Amino acid sequence: MVIDPAMTSELMIGDEATATITIIADDVRSFEYYKVVNGTKTDTTDVLSELTKSGTTYTYDFTYELQGFDDMGTLGFEFKMVDGKNEAHRVGLNIKTKASVQSLIAFYDWKLTESSYMGFDILSDADKAAVHRFNQDGSYEVDLGEEYASDERHFCYWVYKETPNNGDTIAVFRLLSRLDAGVIVIDYFTDYRITAASGASMTMYWDVPSYGLKDVKNVMTSKAKGAFQPYGSAAMETSVNSKAALNCSNINSDLLTIP
Repeated sequence: MVIDPAMTSELMIGDEATATITIIADDVRSFEYYKVVNGTKTDTTDVLSELTKSGTTYTYDFTYELQGFDDMGTLGFEFKMVDGKNEAHRVGLNIKTKASVQSLIAFYDWKLTESSYMGFDILSDADKAAVHRFNQDGSYEVDLGEEYASDERHFCYWVYKETPNNGDTIAVFRLLSRLDAGVIVIDYFTDYRITAASGASMTMYWDVPSYGLKDVKNVMTSKAKGAFQPYGSAAMETSVNSKAALNCSNINSDLLTIP
């Protein structure tokens, strides 16, 4: 059993990985493949019925479209065939990936290291202390730091949309939360226009219409994921999760889509 190719060219989310497996055997009793993520087999797919046979030659054309976050670690597929002598044979496909901005956001924790308006520094001490964590399931959390621990806001969802035809804005990044505004609880969201991103930092701009501010610049710097306490303290985390009005299920579902 052989595979061609054994390694793909560099692919991104949405691209297709393809390969052809060729088997020469009198008989094939089983044929399946596994998805291998960071060295661990995750899914098994039986494709014995999809083999094409010509004499003693069997072929299988494999196609896989890269899904969101497939580029966050090592990715490959292992193909296993058992022949008529009950002997197992294996070949593998390694998939080279180029990390997307969306995956970089979920891979690291992030700290706000610059916030400026018209060249003036407006980064607060509370903003400096906060660490943001964006999860693959679309939820996000903020460690506010013990000094700034608070239960007035339930951090809910992050939404990402690439915008390749929008000038220097490569993506729009929306943060959604439920905010206790005193008299009422409201859905609060901010749209950031990402203009540059790498595994080290992201540069983005946002507007604050209520204060007449436009193009406020923020720079977030990545850090390896480590110790993390949502809301700054366990007590505040418990308090937020106990407030029914702040529950993220109350978020207007229309806000989960960026126009």
